[in-house]
Amino acid sequence: MSVRELVAGAADGPLVAFAHGLEDSWESWLPLAQRLRPGCRAVAFDLPWRPGNDYRWRRRPSAAWLGAELDLLERRPDLMVAHSYGANALLEMLCAQDPRLPDRVVLICPLYRPPDVGVTWSVFERARRAFERHIHDSLRSRLGPRLALLDSDVVDLMIAKAVDRIGPSGFLAVFDQFSSSASLALSQIRAQVLVLAGGADPTLSPAAASTLAGGITGARLTVDDDFDHFCYVRRPGEVAATVHAFADSTFVPTPYEKGAAR
Repeated sequence: MSVRELVAGAADGPLVAFAHGLEDSWESWLPLAQRLRPGCRAVAFDLPWRPGNDYRWRRRPSAAWLGAELDLLERRPDLMVAHSYGANALLEMLCAQDPRLPDRVVLICPLYRPPDVGVTWSVFERARRAFERHIHDSLRSRLGPRLALLDSDVVDLMIAKAVDRIGPSGFLAVFDQFSSSASLALSQIRAQVLVLAGGADPTLSPAAASTLAGGITGARLTVDDDFDHFCYVRRPGEVAATVHAFADSTFVPTPYEKGAAR
């Protein structure tokens, strides 16, 4: 089973679909899904880049994997929310104007390289360091309340083992998404898009997020200085409020919103 139901909702209620990032899990969406408005039905895709995978899925484009999950739904979602690597897969589908996608989408901390940022060795090394930090933060967020019960040395050992297991294959999957994102045909996107970024995210800077949103007609950008790459797990209430404000509003493009829905 690839589509996991997070919230049953009402039979005729809005359908919200979630797509997770690399080395992350469909379960990470539970705190956010549980804060959706009553009546919403929430589902999450269990994508092949989940924790513990062997990366053989890289032979097939990530957008194709995400499209296959959408085919399993009984109808087109009303809203789609995607994070990091999953957000890039969604971005590719948006640029292709895939008819399976909803009219409104939320991209949380996607991996985006502005066209004026070259693919250099220094950029490569900076991306590698950021990737290791993401693995660190991802594991800690998945541990949840258990983190306080574990010795710090044990947590550090778990993180080191996770980094070794994921290895170059995981990093290169991310770096390929990041480096190729500069050539995405953003002007082809017709959906209403919210880009949600955090000042504490080492991958997507506010400037890069602004460039990304600026390339999408009518896109809305929200940057919160206190959000990190896993803001939807750490601060689900605030992220849910931001998503609701976007989904429920009469859509008015705004170039930059700092600390929205706080």
